[in-house]
Amino acid sequence: MLIKYLMIMFKIFVHYGMIGLFAIGIISSIIPIPTEPVVLGLLHAGENPETVLIILIIGSILGAYIGYMLGKYELRRFIPFHDVKKEKKIQGYFRVYGGFLLLASPFIPVVGDLAPMVAGIENYDSKRFFIFISTAKIIKGIAIIYFSIRVNEWWTLFFK
Repeated sequence: MLIKYLMIMFKIFVHYGMIGLFAIGIISSIIPIPTEPVVLGLLHAGENPETVLIILIIGSILGAYIGYMLGKYELRRFIPFHDVKKEKKIQGYFRVYGGFLLLASPFIPVVGDLAPMVAGIENYDSKRFFIFISTAKIIKGIAIIYFSIRVNEWWTLFFK
C-alpha cells in the first residue's frame, strides 16, 4: 500500500516537471524521500538532462541549507545540553570530522538527510557547511543523472 502512495506521489512530482523536481529536491534534503524516480521519469519524458541536473542541484542545496538553519535556530532550542563540557567535545569532533560527514551524507540512505540538521545543531561553520554540502550534492546530482540516462537507455533497448 505504501508503494502505491509513493508511486502516486512521484507521478505528481513528474507531472509538474521542473517545479516538481525543484520541490522534491528541497523536500528530500529534509525528509528522507528519494529524488531518483522523479529524475528518471523526467528524463524518460524527454527533459533536457542538463536542465534536470541544475534544478536538482539547486533544490537539493537549498533543502540542505534549510535543514541546517532548522537545526541551528529551531531544533537547538528543543535539545537541551546539560553538560557543557560534553557539548564542546562533540562540537570539536564535528568541526574535525564534520566535513567528511557532510561529503558522505547525501550517499547514506535515510540517516544522511539528517546531517545538515546535525551540522546546524552543532553550530558548524556556515561557509564550510555550504562548501561541503554543495560539493556533495553536485557529485550526487551528476551520478543520479548519469545512472538515470543509462537506465533509460537500458529500458528502451530491452522493452521497445
